[in-house]
Amino acid sequence: MKKILKTAFAVCAVSALAVGFTGCADKVNIIEDEHPYSFVNKGHPVAEYDAGMTIDGKLDEARWNAEGQRWLYGVDKPNANQYAEIHFTAFYGEKGIFFGLKVEETGNRIWVNHTPSRDAGHVNSAVDMYLGPVIADKDAAYRQTFEFSFVADGKYASRVNQADLIEVLTTYDKLPVVATQTIGGKVNTPECKGYVVEAFFPYAFLEFAGWTLPEDKSEMVVGINPVHIFSYNIDGTDTKADRLWSNWAPAYGIGANWCTPDTYFHFGEKGLISYDYKVTYGGTGRGTLTEKNNMPYILKQTGATFVVTAINGADITKLTVNGENYLGKLSYSGGTATFTVNNPTEDLDIEVDFN
Repeated sequence: MKKILKTAFAVCAVSALAVGFTGCADKVNIIEDEHPYSFVNKGHPVAEYDAGMTIDGKLDEARWNAEGQRWLYGVDKPNANQYAEIHFTAFYGEKGIFFGLKVEETGNRIWVNHTPSRDAGHVNSAVDMYLGPVIADKDAAYRQTFEFSFVADGKYASRVNQADLIEVLTTYDKLPVVATQTIGGKVNTPECKGYVVEAFFPYAFLEFAGWTLPEDKSEMVVGINPVHIFSYNIDGTDTKADRLWSNWAPAYGIGANWCTPDTYFHFGEKGLISYDYKVTYGGTGRGTLTEKNNMPYILKQTGATFVVTAINGADITKLTVNGENYLGKLSYSGGTATFTVNNPTEDLDIEVDFN
């Protein structure tokens, strides 16, 4: 009986309190805080880059396509069913080097899954940029060569002296700034066809990594080898079966040897170091003359090979390069002919007649 009485009393007490609070509800006076909480976590600082530039992965600033800016246009085609179109450039700003990259894949998916084993094995869709100074001291260049991985989702890893894989870490205000936009859709979806990367490397970061930079940056030449990685699935970790680390530069006459930046593609203050070529057609017949990889210009550091195709049985009756007769240097195979201009040192003016 005592327990029943106690329970009944407790219920009545709670009911009374509820009624009391209801009665006071209209008398509550809310006092505004004179010092409201307004702290915003701004995150860590980032490196300061040039005015007029925004690192957002869009490459929409005029500087990327300014007069004289040269892009590397390459096609990485390991087989008949899959290939990647790769556009790459760099330029020197006041406070560091800017890098622009665009990758579009055909016949493959863009896969990213950041597990320790996939990241360590470079199995995600990415471009491994091998970067180093082109200098006379080859031993110093070896030690200063970066392996910098631009992953399709915007993450990156930087290692200097790629042979030892030493990760480069310093204060945030000296670290690279990287941003990525995907093409077509999000990574790991069928709609995603590629990615665009925009990056900034402060000069202070390069100096921290051991580079000796000239006072006049226009004198600086850097070697870059943008190795492309096809990723074949989202979970695999086998570097032989689940990805293809594709070193496509040799198809363009570039040695791309281990830790030797002078054998990479050469870039200067306005991008790819290269020469122009102009083709003038003559004669009554028809034909075409193109650089073997359909490059809009030729590399300064290697020979330039051209493909000449006569149409409808026409003959090649004239071929000159900067006034020099090249007819005797043609090599024929089927309906096409090729010739190479070794170690060009200037723009090329090519004249070809088909009759």
